[in-house]
Amino acid sequence: MLKSIKSNGVTAVLDHDSFNRRIRVVRYDGAIEQALPDIVAAAKEEDAEKIIVYTKQQDEAVLARQLFAPEGFLEGYYLGHSACVMARYLTEKRRQTDSYIKEQEMIEALYRTAPHPRSGNSPNFTMRKAEINDMYQLSMLFKKVFRTYPTPVFDPAYIEKTMNENVMYYVMFDHDRLISTASADINPELGHAEITDCAVLPEYRGHSLTSFLIDALEKEMAEKAIFHVFSLARATSFGMNAVLYHSGYQYGGRLINNCYIAAEGLENMNIWCKHL
Repeated sequence: MLKSIKSNGVTAVLDHDSFNRRIRVVRYDGAIEQALPDIVAAAKEEDAEKIIVYTKQQDEAVLARQLFAPEGFLEGYYLGHSACVMARYLTEKRRQTDSYIKEQEMIEALYRTAPHPRSGNSPNFTMRKAEINDMYQLSMLFKKVFRTYPTPVFDPAYIEKTMNENVMYYVMFDHDRLISTASADINPELGHAEITDCAVLPEYRGHSLTSFLIDALEKEMAEKAIFHVFSLARATSFGMNAVLYHSGYQYGGRLINNCYIAAEGLENMNIWCKHL
C-alpha cells in the first residue's frame, strides 16, 4: 500500500508491503536522511524486516552512514538518472541467504554465452494488448503458474485496478485459452517502467512466448516516450534470467530475500535494466 509522508521538509512515497514484510521508499524529494527516523520507526512498528530505499546518487553516502548497504542499481529510474537500491535489515534472519554463490554462478554461465536476440515470427498463437474483460482469465493463469505471488494478482479486481492505474498487460492466446502474459508497470512521473507479471502455462514453455510479449511491451513503452525499463527475476530461475539477458537487458545486482514468490518462501531477485 502506497503512502505519502512529509517529514522535516522531505516528501516521500512509501510502499508499506505487509505481505513481504518490508517497507520500500519508492521515490522522494528533499534530504532523505531527515525522514529516516520516522521511516525506521514505522518499519519497526509494522514488524517489517527490511527497509529499501531507491536512492538518488547524491544520497548514497548519506544512507550508508545510516546503516544502509547497496544491493543493486536501476538505470534511468529517476527521469533518466540511476537509483541505487539500498537496504537496511531489521532482523538477522532476513539478511541471510544460503544460495548466493549458486545464483552468482548462474549469472556467470549466462555471461559465457553471447546474447542472441530471438529471431523468427511468433508461433501460431494470438498476441494482443489485454482488455478489462481478460482479468478473470489472467487471475486464473497466475493461480496455475504461481502458488504464491508478491502482489494479489489472484484477485481479478486487483488486476482491473492495476489496468486503470498505468499497468499494461499483453496476453497470448491459443484459440480461446490464455496461455501467457507479461505486463509493464509504468511510472510516467519518473519516466520508467517495470516489466513484470511474466507467466506461461507449463505446457507452453519453450516457445519464447515471454520474449515476444516483452518485445511488444517495449515497443509500446517507446511509443509512450518511456525509454528506461527494468525487471526483477527470481535469482534461481535460469529461464527468466536468460530471457532478459538475451533480450538485451543488463544485470544490475541482487536483492536479498526480497519477496515471497512461487512456493519456496522469500527469494533473492536479480535486477535487469535496459535503455530502449
